[in-house]
Amino acid sequence: MNKESYKSKDRWVKFVLLFCLFCFFPLNISAQENANSRQAKQIFQRAYNHFFGKEGVAFTYKISILGIYHENGSAWYKGDMSKSIHGNTIQWNDGKLLYKLRTNKNIVEIHDPKVNKEDELLQKFKFYPDEFNYHISKQGNDYLVELKAKPDAKNTKMKHVKILIASGTYYPKELKIKILSLFWAKVSFADFKAGNISNTVFQFPKAKYPNCKIEDHR
Repeated sequence: MNKESYKSKDRWVKFVLLFCLFCFFPLNISAQENANSRQAKQIFQRAYNHFFGKEGVAFTYKISILGIYHENGSAWYKGDMSKSIHGNTIQWNDGKLLYKLRTNKNIVEIHDPKVNKEDELLQKFKFYPDEFNYHISKQGNDYLVELKAKPDAKNTKMKHVKILIASGTYYPKELKIKILSLFWAKVSFADFKAGNISNTVFQFPKAKYPNCKIEDHR
């Protein structure tokens, strides 16, 4: 696979995973909203608290886009730090530097994580929480929170979002995003853990890869 194909895969994985995190914004709950909408935002907020807890979060995931593109992997997040494993790529972001290991190429790329956050795809699909209507229903023992773009929404490219949240733990189990009214991106979560994530998880273990070629992309 060439370098551009790698970039394309990384962008989609990054987009879907970061949306999983950044969709959980703190929400303003108005007394004028109906009871269902208020409950939907409250459950949404509980899931947010797990993702952005000071002690970090970890999970495995499966991504499916159009039923054609599939990706499995693992992710860890804590503040500005992150780690992910998918395909032939492992990334460590300690908040200062992002190390990207191409395991099948024996190459380690060094990036500035602040620059990576400005990825055009991520900016294009930025989430605007006030441009959605919220609704909650029961699906078995779990909660299904749905977000539908308001008719006058001007910024959001995502028209419909469904999040399945486990009752009791309020851990996310499944996320579906409808983009541009054209297709669904689906993420299934497993092995979800909130808290007790060590900072060492996000540090690049240089000693384990002494023979890798280093490429500085800063």
